[in-house]
Amino acid sequence: MELFPGCYRKKLDGGIEIIGQEEPGSKSISIGLWFKSGSRDETRTSSGITHLIEHLLFRGTENRTSYQITSDVDRLGGHINGSTGREFLLLSLRLLPESLSRGIDILTDLAFNPLFREEDLELEKDVVLEEIRSSHDDHQSEAIRLLEETIWGDSSGLSLPVRGLEDTLSRLTREEVLDRFTSLQKADEIMITAAGNLTMDNLIETSSGSIEGLIPLSDQGNGGNPANSREGNSGQPDIRHKHDWRDINQLHCVIGTEGLAKKDEDRFPLEMLNVILGQGMSSRLFRKIRKDRGLAYQVTSSTQYYFDTGLFFVYGAIAPQNLDRFLNLVLKEFERIKAEQVSEEELELAKKKTKGNLVLGLENNRALMSRLGITALHDNDFLSVGEVVEKIENVSRNDIQSVAQRLLPEEEINYSLLGPKIPDPPQL
Repeated sequence: MELFPGCYRKKLDGGIEIIGQEEPGSKSISIGLWFKSGSRDETRTSSGITHLIEHLLFRGTENRTSYQITSDVDRLGGHINGSTGREFLLLSLRLLPESLSRGIDILTDLAFNPLFREEDLELEKDVVLEEIRSSHDDHQSEAIRLLEETIWGDSSGLSLPVRGLEDTLSRLTREEVLDRFTSLQKADEIMITAAGNLTMDNLIETSSGSIEGLIPLSDQGNGGNPANSREGNSGQPDIRHKHDWRDINQLHCVIGTEGLAKKDEDRFPLEMLNVILGQGMSSRLFRKIRKDRGLAYQVTSSTQYYFDTGLFFVYGAIAPQNLDRFLNLVLKEFERIKAEQVSEEELELAKKKTKGNLVLGLENNRALMSRLGITALHDNDFLSVGEVVEKIENVSRNDIQSVAQRLLPEEEINYSLLGPKIPDPPQL
């Protein structure tokens, strides 16, 4: 089925879906093999298991040692990687067009023939534990996760760290890893996306040849697809703020609320609101907090989208004594954008910035491949760049005010703090 000119989608007889975008002028191909489940389908007792599996997939298969995996990729002149998100586990490979068949063979070997040896499990646990410890020094990300806990609770897969919790990871057994991998390895919960100098016919033929016989039809079923596994991931805790006091110089503050699902049509006005409030040096918060008052070096707003929910927040790194002023300025802008429509000048600037970010961000095959996968994960309509630009152009000042009123009622605003102890953190 043609999704838009040059982009096609087909489900193989075994259940695996193939999505390809033909870019004839490109000199490379990016391929992604996706498992449609990630860390949000975990609990506190299994936190980090999907990310650990990602590591273990590179430790060796029935056909290749760990060294052979990397050397085979090097012989193709390619680059291989793995990543785990809230709603997916992804194996990706970028290579030359003539190496497509061998590249897909490597990806499917990793995905369907891993060994999961006990000695590899213990070694990769140590590697991931060091990764977790290093992440504690990323104060911005840690503060954002605290905000997620105020919104979804500290036992939700939407607030648990993707890398996992140290105590949980240390206790994971090989049997638990195998059980989780079995839940991932379902034909209709796996897809391949590719973009670059390819033809869809060749992509289908090559993928079919590599996958045939690897997954019995009887094994098809839900592997934790976010569309079908949402128990325990919603519900507003009775907490307006959380803190993590640390002996560091700056106070990292995140203030925000539950956002929108990726499929929500209001995401386009929300992106305009996001740009106007806190994206770049011409944004309201940057000018008022940094340029006019010098309260922060970094201040920004951001959106995150999931299958059925999302996150909108403002982040700032400030001196502890400036917390009250920072919070008051952010809340004042929240109230202003609800009460007053943005100006025509602000709207036009936001549209141009968003369109520019979209087009520039899709100038490489990796980004195109990822866009196909994320769109399919969220069961969204596949839109060409031109169709997305049209959606952006259609956003009105009233649309932005409406989404602000929808997302930013005073009683729904939460905040988090990470840094030097504040004697009496303010109540919102």
